[in-house]
This record gives sequence, C-alpha cells and structure tokens, in this order.
Amino acid sequence: MTQDGVAGLNLSEVAARVGLAQPSVYRYFPSKTAVYDALFARGMTAHRDLVYAVVASTPPGWAAVEAAVKATVAFVGQYPTLADLMFRRTVPGFTPSAKAYAPSVEAMQIIRQALVDAVAVGDLAPEAASPEGIELLVTLAAGVMSQQSANHADGGEARLLPVVLEMYQHRYRARKNEPR
Repeated sequence: MTQDGVAGLNLSEVAARVGLAQPSVYRYFPSKTAVYDALFARGMTAHRDLVYAVVASTPPGWAAVEAAVKATVAFVGQYPTLADLMFRRTVPGFTPSAKAYAPSVEAMQIIRQALVDAVAVGDLAPEAASPEGIELLVTLAAGVMSQQSANHADGGEARLLPVVLEMYQHRYRARKNEPR
C-alpha cells in the first residue's frame, strides 16, 4: 500500500510477501475488504489509545485539547499510508465495520470531553464544545493533515499546526464576566 496507495492493495502481492500462496490468504481474511477493515481497526485502536494517553497525562483545559490534536497530526505523519485509510476515503466502496469504527467514535468522545473540560476550567467559551466547535476543530486539524500528506510524503512536520490551533483558540476564547 505504501508503494501503490491504499486502493492499490493487491492480495497476490500480500501473499507473495508473506510467503503464502494467494488462496492461503483467504484463510486469514475472506476478502480484500476484510484486510482493509482489520487495518482500519488496528489503526483506529492505536489512534484512540494515543489520544487517551495524551489527554490523560495533560491537565484538563486547552493544553489537553492541543495535545490531542498535535498527537493526531503526529500520528498521521508517522503512518501516512494507514492514515489515508483511516481519515480519508481512499478506497472506493470501503466502509469500515461498526466494530472497526468503534475506536474512532471513542477517540472523538475523548476529544469532545477534553473540549468540555477546557470550557469548565475557563480556557474556552462554551461554543467550543458545541457540535460546530468540534466540527471546526476536526476540520482545521484535517486540513493541516491533508496539507502535510500532500506536501511532505515523508511525513514531514506540520509547521502551520500551532498557527491553526491559535486561530481556533482565539475564535473560542473564554470571555471574562460571561456565564459559562
């Protein structure tokens, strides 16, 4: 997949690389979609665990939100091919199973809670934890990740991430003397 793109996965090539006859691959995975699903699940589980660890080890507030986004962007830089499968629609017709998708939902819940906590400690305005605020944060991070992937195929640094996060923080800054 690294050579030919995620959609270029070829089970004959997989079989050859692991020393199996192609029909033997089907003992482990009934279809190419099952391979994608297993990779998606593995990647999303690793991402969820990373986000959880970063948020749990950072004091509640903006710092935890920022750490979660930075960790996600770093994850994409470290595993760009896997990230293509996880965060972009690169395989026509592939939709992850509910089981494979569950860690993605859990990661979003962790980030959503980090935003709620940032509001609670007074780092952000309540709108930051609204559906629009969450969508904006995800959109901004996805834009940085997309640019990183397009311009740094080697997983290079996302140098605009601090600026984008500062813009988000400014947009949802807590205003003094307003009820939270």
